[in-house]
Amino acid sequence: MISNVNQIMTKTQENFLFYDTKILSHIDGRVLGIDYGTVRIGLALSDKNKQIATPFKTIHQLKELDDIVPAKEIRAFVVGLPLQTDGQEGDIAKQVRLFVNRLIEKYERPVILTDERYTSKYATEYMTGHGTRLKKQQKQIDSVAAARILQKALNQYWATK
Repeated sequence: MISNVNQIMTKTQENFLFYDTKILSHIDGRVLGIDYGTVRIGLALSDKNKQIATPFKTIHQLKELDDIVPAKEIRAFVVGLPLQTDGQEGDIAKQVRLFVNRLIEKYERPVILTDERYTSKYATEYMTGHGTRLKKQQKQIDSVAAARILQKALNQYWATK
């Protein structure tokens, strides 16, 4: 982990978990966006300047990140928190929080949680609008949703910088 981030955090989960994208100013390198699902996990990568999110791939288990995190030089994660339409957390949000705890324990990198309401709907509309066939949409929907989640966080970061 990068030393200046170590200076502002200790190795407790509550200190690795953020709701404010300002922590990205202490991160030097790429951020991985995650759209967590019980069957598939969509991934998106930021560029090293943390300006653009790009759909990356879909995985099925956390351990698949073991090669991705070091190879892509991931310094932080942005994970979508699926809130209900009224803004409350439901059962799926609890599963995401458990996933985030495992992510923090395993990789010891900052995690930013961000509201992911309607990202899958946006991803579907985006791909349909760009002529993506249904069969291809099903394979890419999670990584496109992850890119939407990550881009939202990057935009918030740059808006406050």
